[in-house]
Amino acid sequence: MLLMATARKIASQSADSPGIRQSTEFSGFPTEGFKLLRDLKKNNDREWFRERKSAYKQTVEAPMEALTAAVSQKCRHHGLTLFPKEKNPVMRVYRDIRFSADKTPFKTHVAAELRRSFAGSQPMLYLHFAPDKSFLAAGIWQPDRTLLQAWRAAIADKPEEIKELAATLKRKKLALEEEHSLSSMPRGFGNFAESPVARFLKLTSFVVARTIGQRDCSSPKLVDKVVSFALDAKPLLEFGWRIEEAIPQTFRD
Repeated sequence: MLLMATARKIASQSADSPGIRQSTEFSGFPTEGFKLLRDLKKNNDREWFRERKSAYKQTVEAPMEALTAAVSQKCRHHGLTLFPKEKNPVMRVYRDIRFSADKTPFKTHVAAELRRSFAGSQPMLYLHFAPDKSFLAAGIWQPDRTLLQAWRAAIADKPEEIKELAATLKRKKLALEEEHSLSSMPRGFGNFAESPVARFLKLTSFVVARTIGQRDCSSPKLVDKVVSFALDAKPLLEFGWRIEEAIPQTFRD
């Protein structure tokens, strides 16, 4: 139902609708937006940001919302069902500082997630733009224990599938990130220590990423670059969706 409601909302939005942003017309991030993010990094305090909050919404948040809507529309046109979050498509600028030694209140990048569904932990397309580094990522980062075990069980059960997936991603110049990986085999999978899929079983996240040049961020062609990455990563997203769907509902709750 959520997917249908989101689809109806996006389909109903148009440039002629009063009070609605032209969300499918992304023209690039304006220079002022990235300058504001650079300045925010130097002046990361609430009073400074309060005076520039409206500028942030206009030059950073609004373009990002337009980008997510355009990317979602094009991805769905190519058979990849991804939606931005319905009410707040752009992730909050406010940092969660409750458990962090860094108490600066604001993020100095803008980010968004596109998912097939926002119910539970789902593989996603992640967009991250900042003056110093911009990148795209797809997959699932640090899944909960149940879902991580499901990934490992699927890999162990049909090792040829993960090897075929890795080969498919490699042809698109993508590879599963190994930054989040165990140093030894996870419990219950020791018999795979000498297997070609051992490195996949050690992963605690299943993510691919691609860097985006800063010049691309200011161009309307960024939409096509994001969509191209999403389609390249589609086999990973679909692999994850199949795993998630196979988990009994009792284990998800």
